[in-house]
Amino acid sequence: MDDRVGWLLPVRDAARWLAEAVTSALDACGPDDVVLVVDDGSRDDPLAVLPVDPRLRVLQQPPLGIVAAMERGRRALDTPLLARLDADDVALPGRIPAQRARMAADPSLGAVGGRARMRADTGEVPEGMRVYTEWVNGLDDPRVGLLVESPLFHPAVTMRAAAVEAVGGYRDGPFPEDYDLWLRLAAAGYGLAAVPEDVVLLRDRPGRLTRTDPRYARAAFLPLKLAWVGQVLLPERRRVVVWGAGQAGTPWIRWLVEKGHDVRAALDLKPGTTRHGVPILRPEALAELTFDLLLVAVGSRGARAEIRARIAALRPELVEGRDWWAVA
Repeated sequence: MDDRVGWLLPVRDAARWLAEAVTSALDACGPDDVVLVVDDGSRDDPLAVLPVDPRLRVLQQPPLGIVAAMERGRRALDTPLLARLDADDVALPGRIPAQRARMAADPSLGAVGGRARMRADTGEVPEGMRVYTEWVNGLDDPRVGLLVESPLFHPAVTMRAAAVEAVGGYRDGPFPEDYDLWLRLAAAGYGLAAVPEDVVLLRDRPGRLTRTDPRYARAAFLPLKLAWVGQVLLPERRRVVVWGAGQAGTPWIRWLVEKGHDVRAALDLKPGTTRHGVPILRPEALAELTFDLLLVAVGSRGARAEIRARIAALRPELVEGRDWWAVA
Protein backbone atom coordinates (compact mmCIF):
# COMPACT_ATOMS: atom_id res chain seq x y z
CA MET A 1 0.00 0.00 0.00
CA ASP A 2 1.26 3.47 -0.89
CA ASP A 3 1.27 5.44 2.37
CA ARG A 4 3.89 8.06 1.55
CA VAL A 5 3.57 11.33 3.42
CA GLY A 6 4.10 14.81 2.05
CA TRP A 7 4.58 17.50 4.69
CA LEU A 8 3.01 20.82 3.70
CA LEU A 9 4.78 23.67 5.47
CA PRO A 10 4.06 27.28 4.39
CA VAL A 11 6.31 30.02 5.75
CA ARG A 12 6.50 33.78 5.72
CA ASP A 13 9.06 35.67 7.80
CA ALA A 14 9.57 32.82 10.26
CA ALA A 15 13.22 31.96 9.66
CA ARG A 16 14.03 32.03 13.38
CA TRP A 17 11.83 28.96 13.96
CA LEU A 18 11.82 27.23 10.58
CA ALA A 19 14.86 24.98 11.01
CA GLU A 20 13.36 23.38 14.12
CA ALA A 21 10.03 22.78 12.39
CA VAL A 22 11.59 21.31 9.25
CA THR A 23 13.98 19.11 11.23
CA SER A 24 11.09 17.71 13.26
CA ALA A 25 9.25 16.82 10.05
CA LEU A 26 12.33 15.27 8.46
CA ASP A 27 12.88 13.20 11.60
CA ALA A 28 9.40 11.74 11.06
CA CYS A 29 10.02 10.97 7.38
CA GLY A 30 10.75 7.66 5.76
CA PRO A 31 13.03 7.48 2.70
CA ASP A 32 10.13 8.05 0.28
CA ASP A 33 8.42 10.85 2.20
CA VAL A 34 8.94 14.52 1.44
CA VAL A 35 8.90 17.84 3.29
CA LEU A 36 7.74 20.72 1.10
CA VAL A 37 8.41 24.26 2.28
CA VAL A 38 6.44 26.95 0.44
CA ASP A 39 8.01 30.38 0.96
CA ASP A 40 5.22 32.95 0.70
CA GLY A 41 7.27 36.04 -0.04
CA SER A 42 9.45 36.05 3.08
CA ARG A 43 11.86 38.92 3.69
CA ASP A 44 14.07 37.15 6.24
CA ASP A 45 15.65 34.55 3.90
CA PRO A 46 14.18 31.38 5.45
CA LEU A 47 15.92 29.17 2.90
CA ALA A 48 19.28 30.04 4.47
CA VAL A 49 18.39 28.15 7.66
CA LEU A 50 17.19 24.95 5.99
CA PRO A 51 19.14 21.72 6.42
CA VAL A 52 20.44 19.78 3.45
CA ASP A 53 18.32 16.68 2.89
CA PRO A 54 17.21 14.92 -0.33
CA ARG A 55 13.67 14.67 1.08
CA LEU A 56 13.38 18.45 1.42
CA ARG A 57 11.87 20.53 -1.39
CA VAL A 58 11.25 24.27 -1.63
CA LEU A 59 8.83 26.40 -3.63
CA GLN A 60 8.89 30.19 -3.66
CA GLN A 61 6.15 32.66 -4.55
CA PRO A 62 5.28 36.33 -4.00
CA PRO A 63 3.39 37.13 -0.76
CA LEU A 64 0.00 35.76 -1.84
CA GLY A 65 -1.17 34.44 1.54
CA ILE A 66 -1.29 31.16 3.42
CA VAL A 67 -4.13 29.66 1.37
CA ALA A 68 -2.37 30.31 -1.92
CA ALA A 69 0.83 28.85 -0.47
CA MET A 70 -0.88 25.71 0.77
CA GLU A 71 -2.78 25.20 -2.46
CA ARG A 72 0.37 25.55 -4.50
CA GLY A 73 2.16 23.12 -2.25
CA ARG A 74 -0.73 20.67 -2.16
CA ARG A 75 -0.86 20.51 -5.94
CA ALA A 76 2.89 20.01 -6.15
CA LEU A 77 2.83 16.94 -3.89
CA ASP A 78 2.01 13.49 -5.24
CA THR A 79 1.84 11.65 -1.90
CA PRO A 80 -1.39 9.92 -0.77
CA LEU A 81 -1.14 11.57 2.66
CA LEU A 82 -0.63 15.25 3.49
CA ALA A 83 0.76 16.23 6.88
CA ARG A 84 0.41 19.87 7.94
CA LEU A 85 2.85 21.80 10.05
CA ASP A 86 3.37 25.51 10.61
CA ALA A 87 6.81 27.07 10.41
CA ASP A 88 6.92 27.89 14.14
CA ASP A 89 5.65 24.55 15.45
CA VAL A 90 7.28 21.17 16.07
CA ALA A 91 6.08 17.71 15.06
CA LEU A 92 6.45 15.26 17.94
CA PRO A 93 7.87 11.74 17.63
CA GLY A 94 5.35 9.01 16.89
CA ARG A 95 2.88 11.30 15.14
CA ILE A 96 3.01 9.86 11.64
CA PRO A 97 2.94 6.15 12.60
CA ALA A 98 -0.11 6.76 14.80
CA GLN A 99 -2.00 8.81 12.23
CA ARG A 100 -1.00 6.54 9.36
CA ALA A 101 -2.30 3.49 11.27
CA ARG A 102 -5.57 5.27 12.12
CA MET A 103 -6.17 6.10 8.46
CA ALA A 104 -5.26 2.59 7.30
CA ALA A 105 -7.79 1.16 9.75
CA ASP A 106 -10.62 3.38 8.45
CA PRO A 107 -10.62 4.27 4.73
CA SER A 108 -13.53 6.68 5.27
CA LEU A 109 -11.37 9.13 7.21
CA GLY A 110 -10.44 12.37 5.49
CA ALA A 111 -8.35 13.89 8.26
CA VAL A 112 -6.76 12.68 11.49
CA GLY A 113 -5.49 15.06 14.14
CA GLY A 114 -4.14 14.55 17.63
CA ARG A 115 -3.39 16.28 20.87
CA ALA A 116 -1.17 19.34 21.18
CA ARG A 117 1.16 20.84 23.74
CA MET A 118 1.37 24.63 23.92
CA ARG A 119 4.35 26.85 24.62
CA ALA A 120 4.48 30.63 24.72
CA ASP A 121 7.14 32.49 22.78
CA THR A 122 7.08 35.11 25.54
CA GLY A 123 5.24 35.08 28.84
CA GLU A 124 2.29 32.79 29.51
CA VAL A 125 -0.03 31.10 27.06
CA PRO A 126 -3.25 33.20 27.11
CA GLU A 127 -6.18 31.67 29.00
CA GLY A 128 -8.36 31.51 25.90
CA MET A 129 -5.75 29.48 24.04
CA ARG A 130 -5.25 27.19 27.05
CA VAL A 131 -8.99 26.55 27.28
CA TYR A 132 -9.25 25.87 23.55
CA THR A 133 -6.28 23.50 23.65
CA GLU A 134 -7.77 21.59 26.58
CA TRP A 135 -11.09 21.34 24.74
CA VAL A 136 -9.59 19.91 21.55
CA ASN A 137 -7.32 17.57 23.52
CA GLY A 138 -10.36 16.26 25.38
CA LEU A 139 -12.47 15.43 22.33
CA ASP A 140 -12.93 11.70 21.80
CA ASP A 141 -14.69 12.35 18.48
CA PRO A 142 -13.78 15.61 16.69
CA ARG A 143 -16.94 15.43 14.62
CA VAL A 144 -19.24 16.11 17.58
CA GLY A 145 -17.37 19.37 18.25
CA LEU A 146 -17.64 20.53 14.67
CA LEU A 147 -20.25 23.23 15.39
CA VAL A 148 -18.54 24.59 18.49
CA GLU A 149 -15.03 25.45 17.29
CA SER A 150 -12.42 23.97 15.00
CA PRO A 151 -12.09 20.47 16.55
CA LEU A 152 -8.71 19.75 14.97
CA PHE A 153 -5.43 21.63 15.33
CA HIS A 154 -4.44 22.43 11.77
CA PRO A 155 -0.67 21.85 12.31
CA ALA A 156 -1.51 18.49 13.95
CA VAL A 157 -3.47 17.05 11.03
CA THR A 158 -2.60 14.41 8.48
CA MET A 159 -5.09 14.27 5.59
CA ARG A 160 -5.96 11.95 2.77
CA ALA A 161 -4.87 13.87 -0.33
CA ALA A 162 -7.65 12.42 -2.47
CA ALA A 163 -10.29 13.59 0.03
CA VAL A 164 -8.92 17.13 0.10
CA GLU A 165 -8.86 17.18 -3.69
CA ALA A 166 -12.41 15.82 -3.89
CA VAL A 167 -13.82 18.75 -1.89
CA GLY A 168 -11.83 21.37 -3.79
CA GLY A 169 -8.84 21.93 -1.53
CA TYR A 170 -8.41 25.02 0.61
CA ARG A 171 -10.65 28.02 -0.07
CA ASP A 172 -9.66 31.63 0.42
CA GLY A 173 -12.19 33.96 2.01
CA PRO A 174 -13.13 35.91 5.16
CA PHE A 175 -13.11 32.72 7.24
CA PRO A 176 -10.67 30.23 8.79
CA GLU A 177 -9.47 28.06 5.92
CA ASP A 178 -8.84 24.98 8.05
CA TYR A 179 -12.28 25.01 9.71
CA ASP A 180 -13.90 25.53 6.33
CA LEU A 181 -12.06 22.45 5.05
CA TRP A 182 -13.16 20.27 8.00
CA LEU A 183 -16.78 21.25 7.39
CA ARG A 184 -16.60 20.44 3.69
CA LEU A 185 -14.92 17.10 4.34
CA ALA A 186 -17.64 16.18 6.83
CA ALA A 187 -20.40 17.36 4.48
CA ALA A 188 -18.97 15.12 1.77
CA GLY A 189 -19.10 12.10 4.06
CA TYR A 190 -15.46 11.89 5.09
CA GLY A 191 -14.71 11.10 8.71
CA LEU A 192 -12.68 13.20 11.12
CA ALA A 193 -10.69 11.57 13.89
CA ALA A 194 -7.80 12.15 16.27
CA VAL A 195 -5.20 9.89 17.80
CA PRO A 196 -5.09 9.96 21.64
CA GLU A 197 -1.52 11.21 21.96
CA ASP A 198 0.49 14.41 21.67
CA VAL A 199 1.49 14.94 18.05
CA VAL A 200 2.55 18.60 17.84
CA LEU A 201 4.10 21.34 19.94
CA LEU A 202 2.35 24.61 19.12
CA ARG A 203 3.99 27.98 19.65
CA ASP A 204 1.78 30.82 20.84
CA ARG A 205 3.21 34.21 19.93
CA PRO A 206 1.81 37.72 19.44
CA GLY A 207 2.19 37.57 15.63
CA ARG A 208 0.41 34.25 15.15
CA LEU A 209 -2.34 34.56 12.54
CA THR A 210 -4.95 32.99 14.81
CA ARG A 211 -4.45 35.95 17.15
CA THR A 212 -4.08 38.76 14.61
CA ASP A 213 -6.12 37.96 11.49
CA PRO A 214 -9.89 38.69 11.50
CA ARG A 215 -10.45 35.50 9.46
CA TYR A 216 -9.86 33.56 12.69
CA ALA A 217 -12.05 35.69 14.94
CA ARG A 218 -15.10 34.06 16.52
CA ALA A 219 -17.50 36.02 14.29
CA ALA A 220 -15.94 34.50 11.16
CA PHE A 221 -16.97 30.98 12.21
CA LEU A 222 -20.73 31.51 12.54
CA PRO A 223 -21.64 31.94 8.84
CA LEU A 224 -19.80 28.68 8.05
CA LYS A 225 -21.64 26.87 10.84
CA LEU A 226 -25.04 28.13 9.75
CA ALA A 227 -24.40 27.20 6.14
CA TRP A 228 -23.30 23.68 7.17
CA VAL A 229 -26.35 23.12 9.37
CA GLY A 230 -28.59 24.29 6.54
CA GLN A 231 -26.89 22.01 4.05
CA VAL A 232 -26.28 18.89 6.14
CA LEU A 233 -28.64 18.79 9.12
CA LEU A 234 -31.62 20.87 8.02
CA PRO A 235 -31.86 20.82 4.22
CA GLU A 236 -35.66 20.97 4.53
CA ARG A 237 -38.16 22.26 7.10
CA ARG A 238 -37.76 20.33 10.36
CA ARG A 239 -38.91 20.43 13.98
CA VAL A 240 -36.12 21.88 16.12
CA VAL A 241 -35.53 22.56 19.81
CA VAL A 242 -32.77 24.90 21.01
CA TRP A 243 -31.31 24.47 24.48
CA GLY A 244 -30.23 27.97 25.39
CA ALA A 245 -32.10 31.26 25.02
CA GLY A 246 -29.28 33.59 26.01
CA GLN A 247 -26.47 35.21 24.09
CA ALA A 248 -25.30 31.94 22.54
CA GLY A 249 -28.74 30.61 21.65
CA THR A 250 -30.52 33.71 20.34
CA PRO A 251 -28.66 33.92 16.97
CA TRP A 252 -29.50 30.27 16.31
CA ILE A 253 -33.17 30.76 17.21
CA ARG A 254 -33.39 33.80 14.96
CA TRP A 255 -31.73 31.99 12.06
CA LEU A 256 -33.94 28.91 12.41
CA VAL A 257 -37.09 31.05 12.44
CA GLU A 258 -35.91 33.05 9.44
CA LYS A 259 -35.27 29.81 7.54
CA GLY A 260 -38.81 28.66 8.21
CA HIS A 261 -38.09 25.77 10.58
CA ASP A 262 -40.62 24.71 13.19
CA VAL A 263 -38.82 25.80 16.35
CA ARG A 264 -40.82 24.02 19.04
CA ALA A 265 -39.14 25.60 22.08
CA ALA A 266 -36.07 27.14 23.58
CA LEU A 267 -34.99 25.57 26.86
CA ASP A 268 -33.65 27.82 29.58
CA LEU A 269 -33.48 28.16 33.35
CA LYS A 270 -35.56 31.35 33.04
CA PRO A 271 -38.78 30.24 31.27
CA GLY A 272 -42.01 32.02 30.56
CA THR A 273 -41.06 34.49 27.81
CA THR A 274 -40.29 34.11 24.10
CA ARG A 275 -37.43 34.62 21.67
CA HIS A 276 -38.44 35.56 18.14
CA GLY A 277 -41.86 34.08 18.86
CA VAL A 278 -40.44 30.82 20.26
CA PRO A 279 -41.65 29.87 23.77
CA ILE A 280 -38.98 29.48 26.45
CA LEU A 281 -39.52 26.39 28.60
CA ARG A 282 -37.69 24.76 31.47
CA PRO A 283 -35.11 22.11 30.51
CA GLU A 284 -37.34 19.39 31.96
CA ALA A 285 -39.75 19.98 29.07
CA LEU A 286 -37.31 18.12 26.83
CA ALA A 287 -38.74 14.83 28.08
CA GLU A 288 -42.12 15.60 26.49
CA LEU A 289 -41.18 17.50 23.34
CA THR A 290 -41.35 16.00 19.84
CA PHE A 291 -38.64 17.18 17.47
CA ASP A 292 -36.19 16.14 14.78
CA LEU A 293 -33.10 17.97 15.99
CA LEU A 294 -31.84 19.46 19.25
CA LEU A 295 -29.21 22.21 19.19
CA VAL A 296 -27.43 22.96 22.46
CA ALA A 297 -26.30 26.59 22.37
CA VAL A 298 -24.91 27.32 25.82
CA GLY A 299 -21.49 28.91 26.02
CA SER A 300 -20.56 29.07 29.71
CA ARG A 301 -17.62 26.90 30.69
CA GLY A 302 -18.65 23.48 31.96
CA ALA A 303 -22.26 23.91 30.87
CA ARG A 304 -22.08 21.48 27.95
CA ALA A 305 -20.95 18.64 30.18
CA GLU A 306 -23.84 19.31 32.56
CA ILE A 307 -26.34 19.50 29.70
CA ARG A 308 -24.93 16.31 28.17
CA ALA A 309 -25.72 14.55 31.45
CA ARG A 310 -29.22 16.08 31.58
CA ILE A 311 -29.98 14.94 28.03
CA ALA A 312 -28.81 11.42 28.89
CA ALA A 313 -31.19 11.40 31.86
CA LEU A 314 -34.19 13.01 30.15
CA ARG A 315 -33.89 11.46 26.68
CA PRO A 316 -31.35 8.61 26.74
CA GLU A 317 -32.22 7.60 23.18
CA LEU A 318 -30.75 10.83 21.77
CA VAL A 319 -27.26 10.42 20.26
CA GLU A 320 -24.84 13.33 20.12
CA GLY A 321 -23.74 14.05 16.59
CA ARG A 322 -26.95 12.54 15.21
CA ASP A 323 -30.00 13.69 17.19
CA TRP A 324 -28.39 16.61 18.97
CA TRP A 325 -25.39 18.87 18.43
CA ALA A 326 -23.55 21.36 20.60
CA VAL A 327 -23.28 24.69 18.76
CA ALA A 328 -21.65 28.02 19.49
